[in-house]
Amino acid sequence: MKRRRFLTAIPAISLLACAREDQRVKRYDDHQCPFCTTKKGVCSYCKGTKKCSFCGGKGKRTTVVPDLPEKKISKTSYEETCPFCHGKGVCGYCNGSGFCAICKGSGRIESWDFLK
Repeated sequence: MKRRRFLTAIPAISLLACAREDQRVKRYDDHQCPFCTTKKGVCSYCKGTKKCSFCGGKGKRTTVVPDLPEKKISKTSYEETCPFCHGKGVCGYCNGSGFCAICKGSGRIESWDFLK
């Protein structure tokens, strides 16, 4: 008996919960840049610092090799030129501008041709 009441209540609740089509608000803006959603127009990789997020802007990074005794490899580390910024220390996504590379800092995309 309780199950029947529950099953008949679901459609009634769903009808009351749905707003009319003309009263619904769009969930997102069609022109909003999907790459800089947290801070509009700011590069989401370096967060506007203009520095490479992989080496911290130093141009070099330390790579650690794990200890693998079964393969006779001992734990070690070495410093190498950052492969993401090629030693320049600037963000490789925004080229050191600090602005989103897709929307050029506006936070809006008028044309989605950059995907081609």
